[in-house]
Amino acid sequence: MDKEFRRERALKGSNERWNPTIPKATHSGILNIGGQSLECDVLQDGRRILRHKTFSRAMGKSKPAGPDLKRAIELKLPVFISANNLTPYLEPIISERGEQIFYKSINGRKLIGYDATILPEACKIYVQAFNDGVLHKQQLPIAKICQTMLYGLATVGIVSLVDDCTGFVEQRNRDELQKILNKYISEELRAWTQKFPNELFKQIYRLYGWEYNASPKRPQCIGHIINKYVYEKLPPGVLEELKKKNPVNENGNRKYRFHQFLTEDLGNEHLQKQILQTVTLMKVSENIEHFNELVERL
Repeated sequence: MDKEFRRERALKGSNERWNPTIPKATHSGILNIGGQSLECDVLQDGRRILRHKTFSRAMGKSKPAGPDLKRAIELKLPVFISANNLTPYLEPIISERGEQIFYKSINGRKLIGYDATILPEACKIYVQAFNDGVLHKQQLPIAKICQTMLYGLATVGIVSLVDDCTGFVEQRNRDELQKILNKYISEELRAWTQKFPNELFKQIYRLYGWEYNASPKRPQCIGHIINKYVYEKLPPGVLEELKKKNPVNENGNRKYRFHQFLTEDLGNEHLQKQILQTVTLMKVSENIEHFNELVERL
């Protein structure tokens, strides 16, 4: 009976599961937690996956019996949490994320896995069932493993762990930075308009003890001061991207103003708020040292 069921399961829907459109992993690694080694992947669509084989082995169900496997498929749950005595502990989140995921490895190998976020939920089920004294003898070792893994997950989320061990964290950081840059940096160069009020320059001259000069040709150090107190206060990476888009020429000057590359809504809005805040702090400062103290305090 077991062999017939396994054969039927293997044949049913195989073409649908392994069609050319199934997702592919972009990053892979091994997650070591609670004394267990779980192979994991990050898919093209951003899902974090724990591979079925090592996940099931860690939970003590590497070769489930036919009835256990059949019940798990019917409930769309991993076999290690499909036992009847665990049913009262199943939360909706388990049913939503418990179905098998078919995908391909980086090198194209066919794999089956589960949403990685099901791991802490499965561990909670076993720990709670153990505390309530409802586990069978053969389930007790699994509860012990779950308790250890749950402790390891207490301070670090499963998604972060998968990202770290697969190397996806670097890609994630780049993607997050790109999202910020897309919101702040405009694709098109904007026409020049005066963004920095004369009051800002008056305050800079006063704080440094310089005689004010209204000429638009100001010392190059003024640009460095504005970068330090205004542009560097925008999200990390924005000033670096502005420098790339507007490089220094052979004369040591930049062809455009940085603010011409900022988006009208978020980029320029944040810039104006930062300018206003800077001018306000400058006005209440006695000298540049006092101003720096206020900036640090803020």
